[in-house]
Amino acid sequence: MSNHQRSDDGMRWRNVGRLEAGQSQVQICRELNLTPSVLCNLWKQFQDTGSIERKPGQGPRATTASEDRYLSIITRRNRSATASQLSRDLYAVTGTRVSRVTVSKTLHETGLFARRPAVCVPLTSTNRRVRLARCREHRDWSMDQWATVLFTDESRFRLNTNSRRTFIWREPGTHYLPSNGLP
Repeated sequence: MSNHQRSDDGMRWRNVGRLEAGQSQVQICRELNLTPSVLCNLWKQFQDTGSIERKPGQGPRATTASEDRYLSIITRRNRSATASQLSRDLYAVTGTRVSRVTVSKTLHETGLFARRPAVCVPLTSTNRRVRLARCREHRDWSMDQWATVLFTDESRFRLNTNSRRTFIWREPGTHYLPSNGLP
């Protein structure tokens, strides 16, 4: 999540006026609940340029809307692809060279983020049916009956090493979907 604090031009001009009137940056930050760096950067920009206008971007957009859609589609098909691989795929298909950072930012705009996959046992329809039947059989058990049950699936252990460096592209809130997990 970004910590950027943006204020409208009117507020920025008022802050510059307060600074010119001699009010301290610390005092203004406390009153307006601003991060000191925000006010410091605004004051520095005003002293250097005499303006509070935001600087323009670093040039035109590197990808077109159709290339953005293509990136989103191939990422949803191969969720474990890295940003570098996606950049190479885009170049191979469209001839557009973009960095891995541009690919990541483009995918963030479409709602896809690189996250660690959920490590879970995949449930087949048979597993689900058996688990549901077991739950229905035991739904009326008392606390005394449940006290005699040993829950063996509470411990997590791993038979192989997993560095957890594998990432998948997924939307927020979809962590435990079967398509986003590792077996």
